[in-house]
Amino acid sequence: MCKTFSSFEQLGNAMKDMTRVDATLFDILSDSGSQEVARKRALTDLRSKVSSILRNLEAKDYLFGTEDKSVYNDYCRNLAAFGLAAPFDDIITRVMLCLEMLLENMAPDYKTELRAVKKALKEDGAGIGSLGYTWADLKLPFFANVFAKRFVDTTISVAAKPQIVVVEKEVIKEVVVEKEVVVEKVVEKPVIIEKEVAPKEDPDFFGVEDHHTEFKSSFLETPQKANYTNQKFEICRKICAFLNADGGKVYIGVNPTTGKAYPVKEGNIFYGVARDMFWHLRNTTFCHAPINDLETYRRYMKREIHRIFDACNENVSLFINECIHIEPTKNENVVVINVMPSRYCVVYLNGIAYQRDGEECKEMDEDQILVRKQNLRSISKEVRFEEDLTKAIKCKKQVVLYGYYSANSNSIGDRHVEPYEFVRNHEAILCYDLDKRAIRQFKLSRISSIRVTKDSWKNEDKHVAAKTDIFDWTYMGSEYHICLDMTLKAMSFFCEMFANVNRDQFEPIGDGFWRIDTKVYSLEPVRGFILFMANEVIIQETEDTALLRKQIRDYVMEYVM
Repeated sequence: MCKTFSSFEQLGNAMKDMTRVDATLFDILSDSGSQEVARKRALTDLRSKVSSILRNLEAKDYLFGTEDKSVYNDYCRNLAAFGLAAPFDDIITRVMLCLEMLLENMAPDYKTELRAVKKALKEDGAGIGSLGYTWADLKLPFFANVFAKRFVDTTISVAAKPQIVVVEKEVIKEVVVEKEVVVEKVVEKPVIIEKEVAPKEDPDFFGVEDHHTEFKSSFLETPQKANYTNQKFEICRKICAFLNADGGKVYIGVNPTTGKAYPVKEGNIFYGVARDMFWHLRNTTFCHAPINDLETYRRYMKREIHRIFDACNENVSLFINECIHIEPTKNENVVVINVMPSRYCVVYLNGIAYQRDGEECKEMDEDQILVRKQNLRSISKEVRFEEDLTKAIKCKKQVVLYGYYSANSNSIGDRHVEPYEFVRNHEAILCYDLDKRAIRQFKLSRISSIRVTKDSWKNEDKHVAAKTDIFDWTYMGSEYHICLDMTLKAMSFFCEMFANVNRDQFEPIGDGFWRIDTKVYSLEPVRGFILFMANEVIIQETEDTALLRKQIRDYVMEYVM
């Protein structure tokens, strides 16, 4: 039923284009004093965007589990907000199912209980509001875990309690005499329930340090008895060792001796993540933004790790963005740095490559570095181009694409462009073409080489954000109106071929046909689909139908007849 992906990178790329709901809508809908016009407009916008989220989730059947759970935390919050705003809406069942699916993967500690909740919700039709959940809860930092616990506590825990039944004495006597076996079963039932209850996992215990696990008390503050002075660099040294080995985890806020999380506070002293926040506030100048929540803390850690490695390595994003992910844990005062092995390069810190050896972090000698390099993958042309273009976009620089092959003109030439956005899962780049003075899309696989120039952007106001049609074609300045009637076979095949469309966008018109009436950004894919399913599709008249028919006719005359 669910589609799995070969890597978290593929799943992340597929999820990044999904619509998110603007948090300002929550303020309007939760405020009883909001004007009715504003509330209706906000609810319409919320309904539209949630419908888009549902279409993407249901069409692609994700098996969730990506390293970056902040994206899914947002979707949990958005779907829950819709449940509060429109509890009797016709799509609330779909909202609840998708929300439960997200919660199962965002809050694995409650997965078994949440699956049981599905049946209860389906039978009694209880909405989110019936769980005692309010708009204020949308502001909780660990929304998915908190909401999952609320789900379980209010639905499962109460239902799981044994029911107390009051029975008259005469009835008990009669049952004992005539049906002794039944009485024995009733007496033994509570005992069986008690045996099946599993003990709760200790949220404070994180195991022991080994080849794949490292514990640190802080990310910022160096312990008093340590034989080094820079705590951030020491943690990056451990990360470097994991990158050059088999990967691992660095926990911040865990006692290396006991393997247990530090308490948030004892007396007047803070520990773990809370201490780092306090330390940063005390030791930085007023011009630095304070770190007062876990999400800001994680972003700060990622930025500092990137800065330290960037000074020592080229193409740092190849392993920082793909291999290092900072996440919360089962304890709110502990975060974990998940490190995956570097697949493309040996990683250095101040000219030294480190590698994990048991519980130790050791320098690699020349033979170990040579062996490591022999096992690394070669960086593909597209990966190198993506890295260079990412830097160009970040620095707002112009780029020359050398030897670009154009399928439209069937020619090879150089293009002077201002790149500004990746499209088609980073297979292509959207640019402002300085020679043609227009927006153009370039596939990375058709580029021979790239040079980032020293010239800055001069046409940023003309950089139009990417938007795609049902055929996954990017808007390039042209738009066409099409209306197609399809048989069930054609409609099913169409939905399977193109991820941006689903059956909800088709209107049943009778006689076994379904109609889709929409705007597209190119007639080329429309022509190809109609020729492929010619006996299953009927073209209806629009202002652009004549042009579509001409393109089909010209193509057939040139390549078929």
